[in-house]
Amino acid sequence: MLKQPYLVCAALVFAAAACSDSTGLNGGISQADANQLAADLDANSTLGTGDVGLGALFSIGVDGSGSSASVAAAPVPINNQFTITRQCPRGGQVVIAGSVIGSGDRVAHNLTLDATATRTDTNCAFDTRNGVLTLNGNPNIAYTGHLNIVNAALSGLQNQTHKGSFTWARTGGSGTCDVDITSSYDPSTRTVTIIGSFCGRAVNITKVRGS
Repeated sequence: MLKQPYLVCAALVFAAAACSDSTGLNGGISQADANQLAADLDANSTLGTGDVGLGALFSIGVDGSGSSASVAAAPVPINNQFTITRQCPRGGQVVIAGSVIGSGDRVAHNLTLDATATRTDTNCAFDTRNGVLTLNGNPNIAYTGHLNIVNAALSGLQNQTHKGSFTWARTGGSGTCDVDITSSYDPSTRTVTIIGSFCGRAVNITKVRGS
C-alpha cells in the first residue's frame, strides 16, 4: 500500500527571538504555551509528496509490484513550485507556498527533496492550556524542509525550520511573537526534537510521532 511521507522535521541552528505582549505579563505566552505551540506549528507544516506536486510512486511503502517497473532506473531531477492551503486544528487556515528541488528514482523508490517556502497564517487557531489562541502572519514565516527516502523508507534525520513573526490573540491577551525554531525527526525512533526560540522563550522539546 502507498503511504504518504512527511517532510517531518529537523534542525541545525537557531537564533534569538522576541515576543511582545500588548496586554501585560498575565496574558502573555508562557513557557508551556511556547513549547506546545512550537510543536503544533511544526507538525502543522508537515508536507507530503502530493503537496509538492509529486506522484504517489515516490511515497513511503511503495509496493514493488506497481507500475514503476516500466520506468527507467535512473534518478530524475525535481524542481517544482507548490501552494497548499491547510486547515488549522481549531479553525482558520495556513497557506504554504514555495518550491522543492531534489532528485528521485521511482524504481529504487529513492527521493531527496529540499523545500523553501513561506507559511502565512490566517486566523489559524490552536489549543493551549489557557484557551484557544489564534495566529495571523506578520507577515509570514519562512519555512525550509528536507526529506530523504531510501528504498521507500525515511532515511536519516528529516529536517525542518521556521523563522519569522506572527500576531496572536486569545481571551485575556494578544501580542506579536518572533519564532526561530528548527526540528529534527528521527524515523528510527519516531521522535522529533524541536529547538530554538519561540515568543521570546527558549524551547527544547522531544516528542514521539507516528511514521
